[in-house]
Amino acid sequence: MLSREELLKMREMTFEDIDPKEIQDVEKLKIDVKKSKPEKVREILESGKNPYFLKYKGITIKIGFASTNRTIEEAMQSLVQMKW
Repeated sequence: MLSREELLKMREMTFEDIDPKEIQDVEKLKIDVKKSKPEKVREILESGKNPYFLKYKGITIKIGFASTNRTIEEAMQSLVQMKW
C-alpha cells in the first residue's frame, strides 16, 4: 500500500512528471460496488498507481480534492446554475 509520503508526492505531480504508461484507464478499472468505501479506497491504494491521474478515451485527467464537505453533485449543480 502507498505510504502517506508517497501519496503527497503523487498529489504534487504534474502532467510532465507522470509516466503515461503508469496511468490507470477508467474504462479498465474494475471496482466491486458491493465493497464498502474504505475497502474500495484501500484497493485503489494497493494498486500502487497514482490515484490522482486517470485516463479516459486517451485523455489524461488529474483529479484534485478540495478541503470541503461539499459533494461533487453539489459542485456540479453550482456550475450548472452559474450565469456566464
